[in-house]
Amino acid sequence: MGWLDFVSRNLDITNIRMGLNKLENKFDEKIENFGKEISGNPESGNQIEEHSNKLNNLLRKNTKQSVEIRELKKDLVEMQEMNEKLVEDNNKMKKAISRIEQKLAVSEEQLSNKTDKETRLKPTPSQENCKLKVGQICYSAVIQVGSDVNYNEADDICKKRNADIGLIRDEKSYNAIVNYLRRNIPKGEVLIRIWTGIHFDSMTRDVTPANSFTKWHPDFLPSGTKYEDRTNVYLFVDSDPNYRYQGMANAPPTWEYNGVICEILI
Repeated sequence: MGWLDFVSRNLDITNIRMGLNKLENKFDEKIENFGKEISGNPESGNQIEEHSNKLNNLLRKNTKQSVEIRELKKDLVEMQEMNEKLVEDNNKMKKAISRIEQKLAVSEEQLSNKTDKETRLKPTPSQENCKLKVGQICYSAVIQVGSDVNYNEADDICKKRNADIGLIRDEKSYNAIVNYLRRNIPKGEVLIRIWTGIHFDSMTRDVTPANSFTKWHPDFLPSGTKYEDRTNVYLFVDSDPNYRYQGMANAPPTWEYNGVICEILI
């Protein structure tokens, strides 16, 4: 029998112990009454001797039974401790299984969303929408003079191109995108800030998608409760490739920047 079957029977050990105590008390009472019966009933020596033998036999049986009852009580205590331990282990296992099931559900949902996005059929992008090709991804950027594009507007810009806001998957893609953006900085601008599709959790410092490549700006990565609204990642690109203070940073989606990098999977 498995331990889970054992636990499921929900043995009432307390009731068993109470029954043993009643049995022991009843036996003691029987001996006491028998002694009173002898003392209150004067008889011949043979009868007294006979009763005495019976009494001694009862006492021996009582002693033997008391020993057996003590052993049973000891076994019951051990069984109760084992039962409590099994119940505790069972509860821990249920909680662990619940946590695993929750994590699996989240992972399956993320995998499903990723698969849906990456397998979505798109028409062959035009040259306008494929200014930069890295592997099987076409990138194009909308860059404006001045900062007047928030994240929702950036998303609409890409959707009108039948594209998504661009992700950065590895260092090769990052370098190619930054160089492409740098070549297209409008005249009169020294630097630009461009929205990406990467999201940032300021409490855990995790990014979504989890496999995104990141190269953070040396001075711009606010985190903690005070900055929990800074959920979106943008690119900070300077016209000077050797300028140290550029890279990726996080900001609220309501902030306005120069534009967006869009992508189309091909």
